[in-house]
Amino acid sequence: MSTQDHALPQRQSPLGISVLIVGGGIAGLMAALELWRQGLDVQVIERSPARLTAGDGFTISHTAMRAFNKWPYLKQKNKEITWTAWIAWHNFKGERLTEPENMEFKATKDSDKEIYEETDGLSPELHRHSRPKFHLMLETQLEQVGIKVQYGHRAVRYFENPEKCTAGVELDNGKVLEADLVVAADGIGSHSTNITMGHEVRARSTGISIYRTAYSAEIVNSDPEIVEKFEMAPNGSPVIQLWIGEGLLATFSRNEFDMGWSITHKIAKGSSESWSKAVSVEDVFESIPEMNDWPDYARRVIELTPKDKLLDFELVWRDPQPIWTSSSGLIVQIGDAAHTFLPSSGNGANQGLEDAISLAKCLRIAGKKGSIPDATKVHNKLRLTVEKYGHNDKGVLNYTPRPKYLRMLMAPWTWKHDPEKYAEERYHEALCALKDGTPFQSTNTPPGHVFKPWTFESVIKAMQDGEDAGFDGEWEG
Repeated sequence: MSTQDHALPQRQSPLGISVLIVGGGIAGLMAALELWRQGLDVQVIERSPARLTAGDGFTISHTAMRAFNKWPYLKQKNKEITWTAWIAWHNFKGERLTEPENMEFKATKDSDKEIYEETDGLSPELHRHSRPKFHLMLETQLEQVGIKVQYGHRAVRYFENPEKCTAGVELDNGKVLEADLVVAADGIGSHSTNITMGHEVRARSTGISIYRTAYSAEIVNSDPEIVEKFEMAPNGSPVIQLWIGEGLLATFSRNEFDMGWSITHKIAKGSSESWSKAVSVEDVFESIPEMNDWPDYARRVIELTPKDKLLDFELVWRDPQPIWTSSSGLIVQIGDAAHTFLPSSGNGANQGLEDAISLAKCLRIAGKKGSIPDATKVHNKLRLTVEKYGHNDKGVLNYTPRPKYLRMLMAPWTWKHDPEKYAEERYHEALCALKDGTPFQSTNTPPGHVFKPWTFESVIKAMQDGEDAGFDGEWEG
């Protein structure tokens, strides 16, 4: 299917605002699309020499997929590449601890109807995507509107010039790029924190890393035992098997296109917080001797992993960043550059997409160059970081079936949120709060939750002391 077969969305009238997006990942590409749709002029740079095809999969919620209704190609392509999965818990002998169950949103009949209407019939479940396929979908749509990602451009310094009402970046080759607004979407370790926070945001090691990959299902489909053991649900949906034990968590899933697996383990030599660092299968078996006792069919899934398809991703914790903009408001962070989610939280990609949608709408409402600072700072105020998703059950490597953070993903307050509508409805109220100091209470939170500043140390200590770690309110309801 070609994008030529689909009309482009109606673009809002031009605002005469130039935007430089630093980072061509999921958040950066979605920001480019939404900013273009809202009438801004966009260019995108990315430090990688070419589009990355590594990575396995992630979860995308209806909160982000609603935006695809405005993009005919994205709407259709998303339906082709997404899949819903059932989940079953196993021990490391491969024995099933729970029967497969689908992960449906907690919804009333009225809200079920609303979901189907807003997502054109996509089922009210968690939707999984292949990262490479999802990224290609966004980049293909971006090229259709005339924007090409400029690869091989590494930003090493962010700067702003309030007198000229511009901001920019310096590249590693000394070249300087400027625009009316710079969007830092360059992920973990972005140099933009030097100008938003005044210093680099310190990362703390968890002592944990994840081996993860996805490769063509054709490689394993000729092995009848693998096909039998990693079966589909009765309705044909893939089943994600989560194998748990003290100190380890493994996942296996086979669908029509891919065989995926991951192992969360203690830090091994060679781990790196990067999607682009490949390791060998031999590294896996050397670092996890417990795998010698695993069933042969599970070991074969790992042994069949193609060379350069396997990544070892170190998990780090960073304290929440309360400020995502520069002092002038001409530089703003989105995605992992603003709020780092562990991959295990199941929510990082989704939050990056929501950031993109929210920021674009705020800039549209602001409507002119002189109001860019208002737009970026309102966006910052409207977007609540809920990084605690992935940490409520992560105090120790001791996994149990149906963890709390997974149940949080299914709660109504999460999937009912519409970032574009929320920005439209609360923009002026948030702006008044920024300018006049009037009270502002975010409603993009669990019912009954009152947000308070927190650190990872405080969360871990609370969990160790048996306290609720700040999870007041109805996070699961």
